[in-house]
Amino acid sequence: MKVRQFTTLDDFFDNIHKEGCGVIEYEGNKIPCIYVQQSLYNAIIERCIGKKYVVEVLLNIFYDGQYVFVDVQLEFINLGIEENFLLHGNTCVEFFKSLNDSGLLAIIPKNNINSYTSNIFMIQLPNKERISRAIDIIKSNLKIRKNNEKKTI
Repeated sequence: MKVRQFTTLDDFFDNIHKEGCGVIEYEGNKIPCIYVQQSLYNAIIERCIGKKYVVEVLLNIFYDGQYVFVDVQLEFINLGIEENFLLHGNTCVEFFKSLNDSGLLAIIPKNNINSYTSNIFMIQLPNKERISRAIDIIKSNLKIRKNNEKKTI
């Protein structure tokens, strides 16, 4: 899987995943979700039905002491599916906390956010170390940002 490169802050903001992310309550657990267009959701489901597969999930973390961006890369091994979702870590701390707590990542069609029970694709994450690191980086950058804002007031 190819690691994406961004050169300016504008590059990051221009490439943030437009459909967004969030946290849902599912069978008593908080599950982090990446929202996608219905067509992408359908393509993933169609390729996965009836097949054995492994999903490799990589979190590439970019930060500068003020902003944190996490490029969530999904590679469906042997299915030919690779997707990247750039998230602005500063605004989705709860997403990463629930990712760490649950060890699951859900993909949901954006048009079904309120009725996700029948259209949810879950991926189990085997390694939480990178998630914990992302949370630590986000929290430390948020503290630095808040301290800098206090100094300028």
